[in-house]
Amino acid sequence: MSRVQSGSFAPFSVGSNDAASWLAPSGAEMARLDQRTISAGISSLELMERAGAAVAASVQAVLGSSHGRVLVLCGPGNNGGDGLVVARLLASRGVAVTATVVSSPKYSPDCIEQMRKFDSAMVVGRAPDALASQGLLRECSRDDFSGWLASAAVVVDAILGTGQRQALPVEVAEQVSALAAEKRRRPALRVVAVDIPTGVSADTGALAEAHVSADLTVAIEFIKRGCMQFPGRAACGEIVTAPIGIAPGADVQFSLLEGAARPRLLRRRVDGHKGDVGRVLVVGGSADMPGAPLLAALGALHSGAGLVSRVWRQSWSGVGFLPECMNVTVQGDGEFLDGRDAQALASAVRGADVVVIGPGLGRTAGVREFVGAMLELVRAEGRRAVVDADALFHVAANSQQLSGVQAVITPHPGEAAALLRCSVEQVQADRFSAACELSQRFGCVAVLKGAGTLVVGSGRHGIIARGSQYMATAGSGDVLSGVVAACLARSESMFDAAAVAAYVHACAGERAAAESGGPVLASEIARWCASVMGALDQ
Repeated sequence: MSRVQSGSFAPFSVGSNDAASWLAPSGAEMARLDQRTISAGISSLELMERAGAAVAASVQAVLGSSHGRVLVLCGPGNNGGDGLVVARLLASRGVAVTATVVSSPKYSPDCIEQMRKFDSAMVVGRAPDALASQGLLRECSRDDFSGWLASAAVVVDAILGTGQRQALPVEVAEQVSALAAEKRRRPALRVVAVDIPTGVSADTGALAEAHVSADLTVAIEFIKRGCMQFPGRAACGEIVTAPIGIAPGADVQFSLLEGAARPRLLRRRVDGHKGDVGRVLVVGGSADMPGAPLLAALGALHSGAGLVSRVWRQSWSGVGFLPECMNVTVQGDGEFLDGRDAQALASAVRGADVVVIGPGLGRTAGVREFVGAMLELVRAEGRRAVVDADALFHVAANSQQLSGVQAVITPHPGEAAALLRCSVEQVQADRFSAACELSQRFGCVAVLKGAGTLVVGSGRHGIIARGSQYMATAGSGDVLSGVVAACLARSESMFDAAAVAAYVHACAGERAAAESGGPVLASEIARWCASVMGALDQ
């Protein structure tokens, strides 16, 4: 078992550390994987038995040595069938268990088969005549249900699985709301979700108004991608996978960038020199924001770039100095860089491997001309670029294209919304689609920042499941742009470089927060990048 304690977030585990174990399918992708496995000769009922056995073992681990009662809440589909297997196995082992099934006009064939194997299941409300006549479901009242809920030590949520949509049926919403109320009344009540908590979208991580908040989610075979995006992530609690023999597929878009699925950089040569590990030029800053490019430079230096330079004007007061960072001085006393300054940087661009454009530039019309001229210069010189912050603002405002530029863009949700000409709420409602559209529209690798940062390139997609809430601090994104630049100098693949950089940045944020015990500064995140990068180089 490969377990990750993910900063401020709950831990997650997969069964093994091979790359396929870190796949993060959507609901539709998971359905295709299920079907392929069944077509290959493993019956759906056998898969259900395996899933139920894995969840039952997890429930017993949660119970420990106590003799508490378990209430299993089952839905009408195959997730409910999994729950009935859990109830049957627990009962066979002497655990006090009650299983209820949501009243529904239709049940899946496999769920009905599991009712036959565990004929003690109760339906809250009226049982369908066809099932009642077979003695498969006994009716119980809402008062009965409330009593079982009040006496349970562990509740298993097996109501809805990966096929659920955001709007829950009334009968489901009532049970979920009752569970939430009982959890508020008794915080010690443990909730275990089968595959995914009811009310969490497997595709986006969106939450239904009524949803289950689990202490433990037992993901069947793979962690679903929606479980690694907020707000859904918070509703999952700790996540563990239960391998049951479902074969992976190459058509699953996203993977968690962990373990064997995390890209690698080219190894640093033992006999190398500073020119071998990257020459980074940071183009940013203004009179009001002189520190932003300095933070990007810090990120690059602490991530191993050999030579780092930043652009500045002598008239910008309050500019800090790094003895390890060289300066490229632009003449004049303007508060901002403008179109006339770009050509003066041609030599510096030519001497760099990677150019960071954006931190602290400002949003004036003159800066817009400057950004356009810099992109043309980078394109003409064939240099790689990290486009961030105010440069993204101007790309969006001027409808500029990045075609021909070997670029990584690193927008936060607000910048992504401007680039896609939509609202921040639309971006956050489906971050997976937003990240894919950013990459496709601008022809580059897109790093959509936030809790559960997404990295998307041509045909490759990853989720960074690391970080800390304390990384939401001024300058953190500037540091990331520098880390990306340092990684670009050590990888032939733009995607690999961006993915490793986002991983390093998130882990550095975790370590900085652990060191401080709370809030951190962007410069502290930069400092911790060195130890994370060093560990990856081992």
